[in-house]
Amino acid sequence: MNQIPKSNQKILKVVIGTILALTLLFTLVYQLGYRINLSKSYPKGIYKTIPKKTIEHGDFVMFCPKDSPLMQEALKRNYILNGTCDGGFYPLLKKVVGLQGDKVDIKDYVYINGKKQKKGKLYKKDPKGNLLPRSKEGNITIAKGYMFLLSDYHELSFDSRYIGAVEINRTLSLMKSVYLWK
Repeated sequence: MNQIPKSNQKILKVVIGTILALTLLFTLVYQLGYRINLSKSYPKGIYKTIPKKTIEHGDFVMFCPKDSPLMQEALKRNYILNGTCDGGFYPLLKKVVGLQGDKVDIKDYVYINGKKQKKGKLYKKDPKGNLLPRSKEGNITIAKGYMFLLSDYHELSFDSRYIGAVEINRTLSLMKSVYLWK
């Protein structure tokens, strides 16, 4: 069996030490509640989980979408990223615009309680020409235990316009931005 030359042993020790230190650092940062957003729905950057017992209008939530054929197709089309949620999805970051009792009117735009939502236009096709799924059109009332989520940052976000209302219990945490890059 060949031995590793002493000069290479030193390099190997430095590389292994660096990998271990970075792994420990990332684990600690994750345990402290810091997350990286890589999606287009909101600015890329570092976000932090925040403790809060109830979800309110305007909150940013990180949630795991329900595994379904619709979400699997979204993953194949790269609307969402691979990750650790059931179904292999990366957790999504969206803004809460509707909660129990809110009236949602879905036409060419999304209206919540009569107010037209910023970046709430409903698209029929994605930029590649694929037909987009559509949430139930018309007037709906958000049921108990559900929330309606939109991105007011990215016009083409894959959100409740296409997947419908999301169960509140799918929420992993509430989030706030810490550091954003352009």
